[in-house]
Amino acid sequence: MTERIWSRQDIEDRVSVLRERHNGEAFAAAIAEFSEELGPEEQDDLREILLERSRDHAARNAALDERLDQGGWLRRTFGKIEEAERRQRERLERRRR
Repeated sequence: MTERIWSRQDIEDRVSVLRERHNGEAFAAAIAEFSEELGPEEQDDLREILLERSRDHAARNAALDERLDQGGWLRRTFGKIEEAERRQRERLERRRR
């Protein structure tokens, strides 16, 4: 059995650094190269870390897609303003009665 050199936290930190330095295929290549330095347990940790991050990324993308479906920031902001104006007009109408 080989001795662990990299802790899970060390692997997470390294993945973060590689993510900052590389995109797309270059990131995948850097991860593959890094994986070759790891023992079997460390490679398992790396796989788990990458899966967790991909799930987090997918969840963020889903939230972003939902916001985009609602329209842009400007449209949502104007919608809020219009709703506030409508409520204010209704209050004024009730006071006049």
